[in-house]
Amino acid sequence: MADLGALGEFGLIERIVARLGEAAARDILVPPGDDAAAWRHRGAVTVVTTDALVEGVHWRSRTGARGEPPTMTWADAGWRAIASNVSDIAAMGASPDFAVVSAVLGEHVDLEALDGLVEGMAAACLAHGVRIAGGDVDRGTETVLAVTLIGHAEGGTLLRRDTARLDDFIAVSGHPGSSAAGLALIEAGRGAEAGAHDLVAAHRRPRARVELGRAALDASLRCGIDVSDGLLQDLGHIAERSHIGIEIDAERLPLYPAAVALLGRERAVDLALGGGEAYELALAGPEERLRALSTAALPVTLIGRVVAAHPGEAWALDAYGRRYEPRSAGWDHFASPGDATG
Repeated sequence: MADLGALGEFGLIERIVARLGEAAARDILVPPGDDAAAWRHRGAVTVVTTDALVEGVHWRSRTGARGEPPTMTWADAGWRAIASNVSDIAAMGASPDFAVVSAVLGEHVDLEALDGLVEGMAAACLAHGVRIAGGDVDRGTETVLAVTLIGHAEGGTLLRRDTARLDDFIAVSGHPGSSAAGLALIEAGRGAEAGAHDLVAAHRRPRARVELGRAALDASLRCGIDVSDGLLQDLGHIAERSHIGIEIDAERLPLYPAAVALLGRERAVDLALGGGEAYELALAGPEERLRALSTAALPVTLIGRVVAAHPGEAWALDAYGRRYEPRSAGWDHFASPGDATG
């Protein structure tokens, strides 16, 4: 039997799209392979994405088999199920509208847990301007929350992965690695330490950058992605689709101060480059347009640039000009260990 892990998540997606043949929608505005699909409908652009959270993979509501602590409440999981999908819409520069939720409830889910899930989803919807239009509920062994989110884009342009150009600069919003640092502290039993609150919140209650995505389009930027699988891995998707190289200066990463204080600079850099589920936006474009996006509430930091060398790759250099090799290469559902959270 062929091993799915040998292909990895993105190799598997390419295989599925290829085997769909003419059943795959390749003649739409954005075909399979980006953060969301998009097509024109009666003069408007509809943007659709879907994603799932699996208990025991993306979060733990209970103590794990090897004594690992719970990572989220049920309300946190409900929030994340919505926010992760909104982030894909934001990465296109679009606005979210409606969600459809299919929930497989694990054997241990009771009414109190279900209420928590619903309350977390409702809170995330209100925070991001989304309404739930319907869905389905089933019973299963473990809990799976599958969300399909529908949004729209004004005009005919979107942020895409295949539009980076030579001499573009690379910028990232917020503080990449904060969510991964929060998870690391939770896993180590340090989530209640002084200074850890914001990092834990970044993991459990992330905010999708919808306003920034729209502002990027208004600034005539055309290339972006959300940082869901790790900064270097996600920038690698841009490099691959745009047929360019991306070089990052690890010294310019906007690390969250508490991550450095609690975990040390080396670990904080490692998590910023390889830690996923940050849901910040990484953007490519002219320097002055990227700088103009930065605000006190949401800083946007220039961290690198597009180069001709090594097309299809993204890498980071340390203070001595050497390639920085993070311990984590980013999240891959099929290449990563099964009992993980990421």
